[in-house]
Amino acid sequence: MVVVRLAGTVAGAVAKSVLLPKPGAGLVASPVRPLPKPASPDRLAKVLAGRLAAAHGHARLPENERLAALEAVRSAFAAAGALTPERLFALDLDPARLAAELRGPHPGPAEDLYDELLGLCCAHVVEQLTAHPSFAARAAVEQTRAAGRTRELVEDVRERVGPRRDAAALAFEERYGAYVARTHGRLELFGLTLGRSRRDWPLDTAYISLSVSGERGRGPGLPHTGPTTVTAEQALTTTDRLLLRGPAGSGKSTLVQWLALNAARRTFRPELADWNRCVPFVLRLRAFTASESLPMPEDFLRASGVPLSAAPGWAEELLTEGRALVLVDGVDEVPTRLRARTEAWLKSLVAAFPRARYVVTTRPSAVPEDWLSGQGFEAHSLLPMDRDDIRSFVEHWHGAARHECPSDAERTQLDTYERSLLHAVTTRRDLGRLATNPLMCALLCALNRDRRMQLPRARKELYDAALEMLLVRRDTEREILGVEGVTLTRDEQTALLQRLAYWLIRNGQAEAGHEDVVEMLAEWLTAMPQIDGDAGQVFTHLLIRSGLLREPVPGAVNFVHRTFQDYLGAKAAVESRDFGVLVRNAHDDQWDDVVRMAVGHARVDERGRLLRQLLRRADRAPRLRHRLVLVAAACLEHAPELDPEVRAEVEARAKELVPPRDRADAEALAKFGELVLELLPGPEGLDERTAAAVVRTAALIEGDAAFEVISRFRQDARLSVASEVAGAWKSFDTESYATTVLSGHEWTSSYLYVRTREQLDALRHVPQARRVHVNGDHADLTPLLALENPDWLSLFNNHVLTDLSVLSPFTQLSDVTLCRCSAVRDLSPLAGLGLAELNLEDMHHEISLEPLRDMPDLQCVVLSYPLLMESVGELPVGPQLRDLSLLRATRHVSLDGIERWPGLERLALSGATQIGQLVKIPSLDGLTGLDLRDQRSLDLRSISHLTELEWLFLHQCGLPGGLGPLRELTALKYLDLSSCARSGTPLDLSPLADLEDLTITLVGNDTAVTGEELFPPDRIVRDD
Repeated sequence: MVVVRLAGTVAGAVAKSVLLPKPGAGLVASPVRPLPKPASPDRLAKVLAGRLAAAHGHARLPENERLAALEAVRSAFAAAGALTPERLFALDLDPARLAAELRGPHPGPAEDLYDELLGLCCAHVVEQLTAHPSFAARAAVEQTRAAGRTRELVEDVRERVGPRRDAAALAFEERYGAYVARTHGRLELFGLTLGRSRRDWPLDTAYISLSVSGERGRGPGLPHTGPTTVTAEQALTTTDRLLLRGPAGSGKSTLVQWLALNAARRTFRPELADWNRCVPFVLRLRAFTASESLPMPEDFLRASGVPLSAAPGWAEELLTEGRALVLVDGVDEVPTRLRARTEAWLKSLVAAFPRARYVVTTRPSAVPEDWLSGQGFEAHSLLPMDRDDIRSFVEHWHGAARHECPSDAERTQLDTYERSLLHAVTTRRDLGRLATNPLMCALLCALNRDRRMQLPRARKELYDAALEMLLVRRDTEREILGVEGVTLTRDEQTALLQRLAYWLIRNGQAEAGHEDVVEMLAEWLTAMPQIDGDAGQVFTHLLIRSGLLREPVPGAVNFVHRTFQDYLGAKAAVESRDFGVLVRNAHDDQWDDVVRMAVGHARVDERGRLLRQLLRRADRAPRLRHRLVLVAAACLEHAPELDPEVRAEVEARAKELVPPRDRADAEALAKFGELVLELLPGPEGLDERTAAAVVRTAALIEGDAAFEVISRFRQDARLSVASEVAGAWKSFDTESYATTVLSGHEWTSSYLYVRTREQLDALRHVPQARRVHVNGDHADLTPLLALENPDWLSLFNNHVLTDLSVLSPFTQLSDVTLCRCSAVRDLSPLAGLGLAELNLEDMHHEISLEPLRDMPDLQCVVLSYPLLMESVGELPVGPQLRDLSLLRATRHVSLDGIERWPGLERLALSGATQIGQLVKIPSLDGLTGLDLRDQRSLDLRSISHLTELEWLFLHQCGLPGGLGPLRELTALKYLDLSSCARSGTPLDLSPLADLEDLTITLVGNDTAVTGEELFPPDRIVRDD
């Protein structure tokens, strides 16, 4: 009877989907009854029960155990409900998978019987389906759908990985990668290589990651407080096209070298894992200034001096597939007259090869901030090194220096030098300001060692000491004299190098050919008869022994750094009394440092004359007035002695530029130094943007007077002002700033940024902080317990943190972000916090999401890391979810199963396949917010059916069809556009002018638009 009851249960489930049996697939040795004659439910139950009883001899089991096993199988089928064809096809008609799905708790000793009966019954269920008359047609449909899904997945993989290449191309790629790794894997550290042993150092040892100004925090999980600070590598995770701006010596070329090395070795960290499939091409623009044209893909290798020959079309194929990383270094080193050509060349490359990745570097003043924004380039600026960066650089430099020390005594001496320098740059403000870029920091390291810890105080003295060290003392102390057949004094070397530097500057060139240099030297040597040697010998001596020249490619020569060229060229200009030349070129960004250093080289009367001429030219050239006044004011730092009337005149003109209106103004004003601080107003009478710029200016200048300026803003609750106040913490003493400035702010809606261990410990002075962003490797987060009532916490770039249990006491936390916390695997400590929002970005793929099941209040989830799942239906999140973001790293995840969240209101997507699914999922028709990102070509007709949308955010989306389809979204109130004019053609806003309730926000300054005049002013917002 038990077996009969079991068979009845199974047959009841099967009978709903099996009506007219036909010959099946032969999955069981003997079907329930001879087919094709169909079996009635009664007959099916009797036959199946009899066969089950006959097939299983478990006589040794007690009757009650057999009963328990049979009842367990019966319960499994009863609980399963109707076994529809859809369910069985979803399981690939696999009886074993069906059994695994139905399997319940083990019924004790009869477990083997239970498993056998369950598996046999499942096999008969699938057999009955295959015998159904409609099975063949239904199977064809399912097969077509599966093939479609497979094709979409393959296309997605192909898009990310690229098609298979032939063996010859792969072999050449390996050879080329090895070559790039060898040629870019070493770095010259100033003071260790120049003028000494000429040895270089592994880039892995010498490289430090510098900070850049991040884009406005518009993405999920980041506060919307204005520009953020991220590392240069982190900036690359958000874009395939980066314009990196930075002053001389800030590390732009070193970053290019680091990118090339990691691409060649495929060693990018997980957050940049997709870059590991890229092949790098390093194109230094200074090498092409004398060329008639810039290189096309087939010339990339030859143009960059690579002695390897690729098969025809190899580079173009990589660019087309999106596997090329084009590194364009030094737009500022291109003469002004040729920059339009450079811009056109870059635009043509991007237009022809939109899937390739591009990184372009330049000095800030060489091109406008929105340069190439129409092509989708994100602009980031390298920031001055802060105290932590300086400490890290000094430690790296001395660590590399220890490798060349032959004795323990010398290594011990280096330890002393390192401690002394670290103390000096933190206690001597003049040195701290000099050490804010890698070149100047390396100069200090070298001179601190060379001069036995007796360091110069001014920038000019620093360069003078460096030249003394390079041109004379190293070789003299090591008794290296006359090796090239000629001996030159310091003055003789300096005179020749000055003339070469000034010739390069006047001619707008970054390098010269060997023959040209030798010819010029021969001419200059006619005035120096005391030198016993010909021009060729002198050239060889300067190239090998001076430490200031190098050979970037065979047949060419340039200075090891542009700063030395500008310094020596400025000295030549002053000695030639070319003040008119300096004034005429002062508006040209390539002459910025030359003019400033010329003021330092000039005599007192010459300085006054030069500065007055700059101001007169500013009056005669209204278009250049602002810039020329800035140059004159920046020159004051280089004028230790100056006519008081001239200084007063320049300062008075500088007052006209105060207060700063934005970040660019702040950075320009900060170059004037302390004289600006007494001119800075506020906070009374300043709008939010200007007040924030004032705080930023003071933070960049640093010092006690700057501290006092920022203290005036400590109670300013405006978001961007408070953000600058928090960001300025790194520029001052940690404890003093926390107790004087930060403790006086309410921090109820503002975000407090913590980077160092000292800042983390100082949180005890700011217990009222509610929104805290902690950046960096901090294994111990117990200082956070000093916070009284935090409701927002972001842990960023922490690769040593493993345990989140320290957060367990914060039951009031509603929002947690974990970004680049690669060692975290367990989220269970967050389960009891009552979280409403959880952001997981660039995390390890093995992190378990199971604890999300125990977060009943979780309404917003942001995911941007490689999820090990095929569809969102696998996410263990309850039905309360309202907001879901699937960003770049999750673009392969299907939206299948999203119906589980009927209350979903907002959705963010980065995958083309995901966006294509929107029209197929009726449950999403009620979305009120949509965020679409990183689409090279987005047809807005694909979302025109979402008529309930009130807010739409488009970031880095090419819109070839324009904005017209959005007219169908009659409920749309807010449209945010960020980097959406990728083709260079402005977006036409006019189709949306009739949507009277619509406000359009242009995020950043890189989305060009037309039709703006058709809107009332308050409906177009520019959020820079």
